[in-house]
Amino acid sequence: MVTWQDSLSTSDERTDAQHKVLIEQFNQLEEIMNTSTAGSFRQAAGEVLDFLQFYAAWHFEEEEKLMASLNCPLAAENKKQHAEFLAMFSDFYAKWQTSKMDLELARSTYKVMSNWIVNHIIQVDTHIKDCQ
Repeated sequence: MVTWQDSLSTSDERTDAQHKVLIEQFNQLEEIMNTSTAGSFRQAAGEVLDFLQFYAAWHFEEEEKLMASLNCPLAAENKKQHAEFLAMFSDFYAKWQTSKMDLELARSTYKVMSNWIVNHIIQVDTHIKDCQ
């Protein structure tokens, strides 16, 4: 589980609120993986993954517009990293929809994606505060 900390703040209220939603959804996904049976796992996790697929893309677009409008030096790197994450997520989502992905593969993929989100916020997104 990821807990929101001040070190994750970008000093932009909208961006921070969106990050909190992403973290909340990843935490919900982790809880589902830890408490669901194999049978109930797919449906419960599927709802969260459906939400994340659209929300992450929307959030990334909003954040990229913000960084561009502020002339942030990391705007291009941010956009590149977002594209890489969306490609990784799309691959996972496609496998999820077309196969009986086992719980262990889902857990390992989740771990990579949730770590990516936190590291990206710390290493890139927090620099938004330097651009304001």
